[in-house]
Amino acid sequence: MARTIAALLAAALSVAPAAAQRADAPAPETAPVSYALLQISLTPGKVATGAFKSRMEAVRSCPEAVKVAGELGAAVVRNARVTPDRLPPMLAALLEDLPVGHATPVFSGAGNTLRVLVLCQRG
Repeated sequence: MARTIAALLAAALSVAPAAAQRADAPAPETAPVSYALLQISLTPGKVATGAFKSRMEAVRSCPEAVKVAGELGAAVVRNARVTPDRLPPMLAALLEDLPVGHATPVFSGAGNTLRVLVLCQRG
């Protein structure tokens, strides 16, 4: 599942330009929500799980998340224009109400790598 999450998050979706509308055409539907995310991953043994969790819970902006990741020796992957339908339902639900600049709870993947997603922008 972790590989699936990483693969889904790594795929940046392109946004097609809006088509010109005639004056008598129905109003366009609202664009689907998309997210700009940071995926921060920490390999086992670098930092205790509790320390990683507490540092990520305190994050309130994406620049701060990148700084903390660097201090912890964690990897950072930027993902732009990720739509909820490209995420596992549980993560999509978490991001729906997550404040911009905050991190999801810690989850682990292959090899017990610790991960969080930080919501940088909702559009």
